Amino acid sequence: MVFRFIISGGGWCDVVSRNGHVMDWAVLLLSLSMMAIVNCGGCKLEHCTRLYDNQLEEEGVPGPEATPAYCQVLLAYGQCLQETGRYCRGNLKYHTTMSMLKPLTIRYNCTQAKGGKQSSRPGHHPSSPDHSSRPEPACSFNWRRRSVYKYCSLFGDPHLKTFSGSHETCRVQGAWPLIDNPFLAVQVTNEPVSDASLATATTKVTVIIKGRSTPCTVERTYEATADLPLPASFIDGTYKTDHISINASTENNSEKVEIYIRYIETTVVIRRVKRYLAFSAKLPADLIEPLMQDDSNLQLCTQGCPPGERLDLVTARGEVMSWKAAVDKCQAVNTLSNDVTSVLTDQYLDWCVFDAMTAGAGHGFTSAAHFARADALTMDPESLLNRTTPLLLDQSQLSSSSTYLYSLYVHLTALISVLLVSRLMSS
Repeated sequence: MVFRFIISGGGWCDVVSRNGHVMDWAVLLLSLSMMAIVNCGGCKLEHCTRLYDNQLEEEGVPGPEATPAYCQVLLAYGQCLQETGRYCRGNLKYHTTMSMLKPLTIRYNCTQAKGGKQSSRPGHHPSSPDHSSRPEPACSFNWRRRSVYKYCSLFGDPHLKTFSGSHETCRVQGAWPLIDNPFLAVQVTNEPVSDASLATATTKVTVIIKGRSTPCTVERTYEATADLPLPASFIDGTYKTDHISINASTENNSEKVEIYIRYIETTVVIRRVKRYLAFSAKLPADLIEPLMQDDSNLQLCTQGCPPGERLDLVTARGEVMSWKAAVDKCQAVNTLSNDVTSVLTDQYLDWCVFDAMTAGAGHGFTSAAHFARADALTMDPESLLNRTTPLLLDQSQLSSSSTYLYSLYVHLTALISVLLVSRLMSS
């Protein structure tokens, strides 16, 4: 007989009775008591943390301190976490814990403990090589092409603009990676807008600035949730270093946090409008293009949404609001902040109409569309054609080919308008 127990962290253990008979309660209780140290499948973050706490108590260490005893406990904690790392992928609590180890190691001078067990005898100082003449590694990035950038954004139900310039509306419920390269990782969590719709919206954004690939920083994590004000600092309390800064602002019932990573010239913007979050980022092409050629990764900003997660604006839109009412609402001139004063254009207009028809008013999606366009105007102005004619999202009887032809007509009209204006200005 097999008894299967769920353990903390999402793993499980099987306990088998001998000869297929029900084991007695003494054996069962003994098995349960041993579960904390049995090497069962799953992320063992909490198991490692319990061992860390127990070892602190056994060594008589009250807490983090610059002593050999504490350094050995911290080193064992790090080794335990590394051993379970393969089972903790996607576990943000695990990655947050890992990001705190290096600052603790440096703060309490535990870097020497990695070479072996330190002696605690008074007056004993193990010899170590002199590194005073070794130059510090330079904080730099090997550019091939400066001033060439890629832009990605996600907002609304949600609507995605990829680094390659494609525009998609997706379902992507749950946790999804947006960006993951040697320097930066971004993950979002999306939840359904309503039970009657396929659309979702972003409720959580996690930004991890990696420290292993660069001497410029230790690992830092920023986390935003839609039900709380945007934090003005990383989770460790820092908001500014020599190479990274966070600027937070609030205007007209909306919040904005801008993270700037100087050594890779990367800007990340997170906005909170009413119940949901929005994201946009501008990165060097040198960082992005190698990942765009890798079809195996699931990063939304590089590969777009999986085909099965994409939504058609015509067939997937809701009927909470009429198309005309939605267009009127989205085309109204809004002054949402000092940097957002224009009407919506291009895909941002189409997406706004889709959101209004699908979710109705009260979710802040119209404001989010204005902010998204403002971010594009600042970080990716070449992508805007200033088209003001919305797609006919109320024509559900349109075939996919006719929808494509209408979209093509709209884009050609906008392009001709831009060319005529340019010609008039040049003459």
